[in-house]
Amino acid sequence: MFSFDAPLKNVLIVDDLKVIRSILKKEISRCSDIQANLIMAESYAETIELVEMHEFHVAILDVNLPDAPKGEVIDLLRSKNVPVVVLTGGINEMGKKLILEKDIVEYVTKNNPKSISYILSVIKRILNNYSLHVLIVDDSKSFRQVIRKNLEKAHVNVLEAASAEEAIDIIDESDKYIPLVLTDYEMPGMSGMDLTIHLRQVYSKDRLSIIAISGADKQNISTQFLRYGANDFIKKPFTDEELSARINLNLEMIELFKMSKENASKDFLTGLYNRRFFFESGNPIVDKAKRKGLPIAVAMIDIDLFKIINDTYGHDVGDIAIKEVGVILNRCLRRSDLIARFGGEEFCILMDNTLAKNVEIKFELIREAFEKNVIKIDGLDISYTVSIGINYGTNYSLDDMIKLADKALYMAKDQGRNSVVITTQ
Repeated sequence: MFSFDAPLKNVLIVDDLKVIRSILKKEISRCSDIQANLIMAESYAETIELVEMHEFHVAILDVNLPDAPKGEVIDLLRSKNVPVVVLTGGINEMGKKLILEKDIVEYVTKNNPKSISYILSVIKRILNNYSLHVLIVDDSKSFRQVIRKNLEKAHVNVLEAASAEEAIDIIDESDKYIPLVLTDYEMPGMSGMDLTIHLRQVYSKDRLSIIAISGADKQNISTQFLRYGANDFIKKPFTDEELSARINLNLEMIELFKMSKENASKDFLTGLYNRRFFFESGNPIVDKAKRKGLPIAVAMIDIDLFKIINDTYGHDVGDIAIKEVGVILNRCLRRSDLIARFGGEEFCILMDNTLAKNVEIKFELIREAFEKNVIKIDGLDISYTVSIGINYGTNYSLDDMIKLADKALYMAKDQGRNSVVITTQ
């Protein structure tokens, strides 16, 4: 998921107190990590109407509404498979038991000073869950179902493997984002311990979190798992709350590592990935495509006559022109396409899983998008074109494909700029 222009998800907030709704709206809107549409309701009746009108991705609900005092609003949202976070004024053990029986993600008390910040973290986590996958590895189908149910109520996408060997195949072959593996210890064939050792040789702890699960009475088993690379260990039997807490903690840690790495991998001006990250992420994509015999495309894009923009309008306007490249590319390309600023006014794109005719059509549309685009700055109308060189095929390394795309770019410049040249292997 390198770049995208996905529609915003919908967050529903239901509370009969206007002050609570206002506080939540203000704090969620101020949180840059949460990009969502906020929709408010103050009653059960209003919520019914909204549920018919919108698809919701997470709901923050007050349990005791004047027209639904027994938590009916929870049942309504859960019937639509919406992850629910309960917001309550206070809760005793009996109330807690009744709420948890309704299959919610989390409950938060209003009188806790840290409630708002915690709600923000829960919303962010649930919205992130829609784009990630967790792999459960256990030879017991019934036990996999127990964990699946726990994960799916927070809308985590679940993959299952009945053996360590199957898990390795899934991870190696999948193009899905899998940041977490939960593995049982005792399985026929390869054990969970062996799986942990194998995965840790390939994936670091900041890329893939491993939670080991075991009911075995063997001494020091948890210590051995942690020593061989597991991030966490859960002893059977466990409660749903413990499982959820451990899963959430590990997913949050992976997200923090991911954000830190992304910040270090981004170009400060455009927000696109930088050259270093492009090679780190691009080489595995190319290697995988070569193994499968699938073609990929590497494109080099350069702003035509960029020096004239800088000399005529100054470097500040030049920076705005460069930023605009990122805006247009993000709008035109798929979220799976890898986009990077290579330096100056030069950009590189890696596309896999695409046909040659689609590459030609896509980059011609991109060229036209730049040709038609006008940047309005302080009463000025600034426009420019780009030249695009592309190499398409299956046989070469990423380095070689970039060199061939660069040659095609120079051909596009030589034939008058504002053009697309494609070479094939």
